[in-house]
Amino acid sequence: MKGTNLRFVNTLIMSIFTILGLTGLYGLVWPFPSFIYDIHRIFSWAFIVLIPWKIMISITSIKRGLDRRIDRNVIVIISIIFGIATLLLLAFGLIWKWNIGEYYLWIGNYGFTAIGWHWGVAIGTIPFFLIHLWRRWPRPKRRDFTERRQALKLLGLGAAGLIGWSISESVAKFLQGEENSRRFTGSRERGSFTGLDFPVTSGSDQGKIKLDPEIWNLQITGAVNKPLTLTYQDLLSVSTSELVATLDCTGGWYTTQIWRGPFLISLLNHAEVQSQALGIVLRGVLDYSAQYTFDQAKEILLATSVGDQILNHVHGFPLRAVVPSRRGWHWVKWMTEIEVIAI
Repeated sequence: MKGTNLRFVNTLIMSIFTILGLTGLYGLVWPFPSFIYDIHRIFSWAFIVLIPWKIMISITSIKRGLDRRIDRNVIVIISIIFGIATLLLLAFGLIWKWNIGEYYLWIGNYGFTAIGWHWGVAIGTIPFFLIHLWRRWPRPKRRDFTERRQALKLLGLGAAGLIGWSISESVAKFLQGEENSRRFTGSRERGSFTGLDFPVTSGSDQGKIKLDPEIWNLQITGAVNKPLTLTYQDLLSVSTSELVATLDCTGGWYTTQIWRGPFLISLLNHAEVQSQALGIVLRGVLDYSAQYTFDQAKEILLATSVGDQILNHVHGFPLRAVVPSRRGWHWVKWMTEIEVIAI
């Protein structure tokens, strides 16, 4: 492959993988706006179109074999690992998108949804990508992209990405079935408006401690004029609000429920937040926490119940956060403290 085409393909792959990484990391935190997810999928198909050219480049490099330069040999191995991981990423994404196989995929003793494996492999490839980029930077030149032929290739790649995405969406809708309705994030609906009857997802160290409502309390600390310590009965006596919100888990499911409890801002008003306050940290047991700006805190409901049912332990009893603009792992469960952070 000639130098211009070599740099052209490598630069495009580097750029597309960067975009995929940024939009993917964004999707780990925020479920809105929906077009971010569409961008991720369109660029994924553009990446797929480039795979044959990248394989040709890789084969040429591998044919040179290993030599006495240890650093080159290490980079070759890292590049191979990165390539295999990238193909796995695409495979897991398509398996989930097209509803292929069982809901959970077991690899050894570990079972996750295909989209869960997709997230995990994606995060794991980041250091390999950075090392590969550091040592294999394509050193692009202006002429690699300004020639008429290259411009036509770019247009063709963009068209291929859009067409692939459109066909993939049609295939997914055909295969998903009525029982597997999806949100724009790709998550499948589970147990909406059924109270406690929706899936449970927790970190490996979370949920091990059951909280006793007789001795549990919620502390409001930090940049407030009146630090508060609220018992469970105190919390229940606070004016209760109702919020219909969707919990969208990165494990691949979502559920829409009616959540009840006080809004966070009402408790902060009682504590008299100081003027220099910038944000808050919600903390649960075993270092389960999430941080928000003060403006973001205004949307948060502190749920004591879902539907007509009091929260149970696995769903965060006695108190969990409901944060409509964030993915599920930011909805802190088993809350014990609200810290207001100042300048």
